[in-house]
Amino acid sequence: MPIYEYVCHACGERFDHLWTSISAAEKATAAGTVLSCPACQSKETDRIVSQVAVLGELGGLTPSEQRGVNAQAERIAAITPKEQIQQFQANREQKRKPTSS
Repeated sequence: MPIYEYVCHACGERFDHLWTSISAAEKATAAGTVLSCPACQSKETDRIVSQVAVLGELGGLTPSEQRGVNAQAERIAAITPKEQIQQFQANREQKRKPTSS
Protein backbone atom coordinates (compact mmCIF):
# COMPACT_ATOMS: atom_id res chain seq x y z
CA MET A 1 0.00 0.00 0.00
CA PRO A 2 1.66 3.21 -1.11
CA ILE A 3 1.65 6.42 0.90
CA TYR A 4 1.78 9.55 -1.24
CA GLU A 5 2.54 13.02 0.05
CA TYR A 6 0.51 16.06 -0.98
CA VAL A 7 0.71 19.83 -0.52
CA CYS A 8 -2.17 22.30 -0.34
CA HIS A 9 -1.59 25.47 -2.36
CA ALA A 10 -4.29 27.33 -0.42
CA CYS A 11 -2.85 26.98 3.09
CA GLY A 12 0.56 25.32 2.60
CA GLU A 13 -0.38 22.21 4.59
CA ARG A 14 1.58 19.03 3.76
CA PHE A 15 -0.27 15.77 4.27
CA ASP A 16 -0.12 12.16 3.17
CA HIS A 17 -2.66 9.65 1.95
CA LEU A 18 -2.52 5.87 2.18
CA TRP A 19 -3.84 4.25 -0.99
CA THR A 20 -5.02 0.64 -1.05
CA SER A 21 -2.73 -0.08 -4.02
CA ILE A 22 -0.56 1.62 -6.60
CA SER A 23 -3.16 0.91 -9.27
CA ALA A 24 -5.86 2.60 -7.13
CA ALA A 25 -3.68 5.71 -6.84
CA GLU A 26 -2.97 5.70 -10.58
CA LYS A 27 -6.66 5.23 -11.43
CA ALA A 28 -7.64 8.11 -9.13
CA THR A 29 -5.03 10.36 -10.74
CA ALA A 30 -6.12 9.37 -14.25
CA ALA A 31 -9.76 10.03 -13.35
CA GLY A 32 -8.84 13.49 -12.10
CA THR A 33 -9.65 12.74 -8.48
CA VAL A 34 -8.29 15.51 -6.26
CA LEU A 35 -7.81 15.03 -2.52
CA SER A 36 -9.13 17.70 -0.16
CA CYS A 37 -6.75 19.32 2.29
CA PRO A 38 -7.47 18.04 5.82
CA ALA A 39 -6.66 21.48 7.28
CA CYS A 40 -8.73 23.83 5.07
CA GLN A 41 -10.75 21.44 2.86
CA SER A 42 -9.39 23.12 -0.30
CA LYS A 43 -9.17 21.07 -3.50
CA GLU A 44 -6.03 22.99 -4.57
CA THR A 45 -3.73 20.07 -3.77
CA ASP A 46 -0.96 18.36 -5.68
CA ARG A 47 1.06 15.23 -5.10
CA ILE A 48 4.70 16.00 -4.36
CA VAL A 49 7.88 13.96 -4.43
CA SER A 50 8.62 12.75 -0.91
CA GLN A 51 12.09 12.63 0.56
CA VAL A 52 13.39 9.10 0.77
CA ALA A 53 15.99 7.74 3.16
CA VAL A 54 18.15 5.06 1.59
CA LEU A 55 19.83 2.77 4.07
CA GLY A 56 22.52 0.17 3.68
CA GLU A 57 21.73 -3.47 3.01
CA LEU A 58 21.08 -4.30 6.67
CA GLY A 59 19.06 -1.18 7.38
CA GLY A 60 21.99 0.81 8.73
CA LEU A 61 24.49 3.22 7.30
CA THR A 62 26.56 2.40 4.26
CA PRO A 63 30.27 1.85 4.96
CA SER A 64 31.21 5.30 3.64
CA GLU A 65 28.49 6.94 5.77
CA GLN A 66 29.68 5.02 8.83
CA ARG A 67 33.26 6.17 8.22
CA GLY A 68 32.01 9.76 8.08
CA VAL A 69 30.09 9.36 11.33
CA ASN A 70 33.12 7.79 13.00
CA ALA A 71 35.43 10.55 11.76
CA GLN A 72 33.05 13.21 13.09
CA ALA A 73 32.89 11.48 16.48
CA GLU A 74 36.70 11.35 16.62
CA ARG A 75 36.94 15.07 15.78
CA ILE A 76 34.48 15.91 18.53
CA ALA A 77 36.25 13.65 21.03
CA ALA A 78 39.60 15.29 20.22
CA ILE A 79 38.29 18.68 21.31
CA THR A 80 38.03 18.92 25.06
CA PRO A 81 36.60 22.20 26.41
CA LYS A 82 38.85 24.30 28.67
CA GLU A 83 36.34 24.07 31.52
CA GLN A 84 36.39 20.29 31.39
CA ILE A 85 40.22 20.23 31.47
CA GLN A 86 40.17 22.57 34.48
CA GLN A 87 37.66 20.29 36.21
CA PHE A 88 39.87 17.25 35.54
CA GLN A 89 42.87 19.11 36.97
CA ALA A 90 40.93 20.22 40.07
CA ASN A 91 39.75 16.65 40.67
CA ARG A 92 43.30 15.35 40.31
CA GLU A 93 44.61 17.94 42.79
CA GLN A 94 41.79 17.05 45.20
CA LYS A 95 42.80 13.39 45.06
CA ARG A 96 46.47 14.23 45.69
CA LYS A 97 45.77 16.17 48.90
CA PRO A 98 46.14 14.04 52.00
CA THR A 99 42.92 13.51 53.85
CA SER A 100 42.96 14.45 57.52
CA SER A 101 41.23 12.00 59.81
